[in-house]
Amino acid sequence: MDWNGRFVSAGTVVSARFTGDIAVLKDGALTWTCPPVTPSYGTPLTGSSPATTTLRIARLSP
Repeated sequence: MDWNGRFVSAGTVVSARFTGDIAVLKDGALTWTCPPVTPSYGTPLTGSSPATTTLRIARLSP
């Protein structure tokens, strides 16, 4: 998507889970935080959220 929210291209597909804000670095790279967990959709949600004590920083370079 571009800055106006229009679809541009599906040239890169990122399989990471996005959480929080995505930051654009000076070199055009995107960076965001992601929890090191794999969501499971095999059972209904019970109202409780999974917990983690660590985050990873992901970076997608142009």
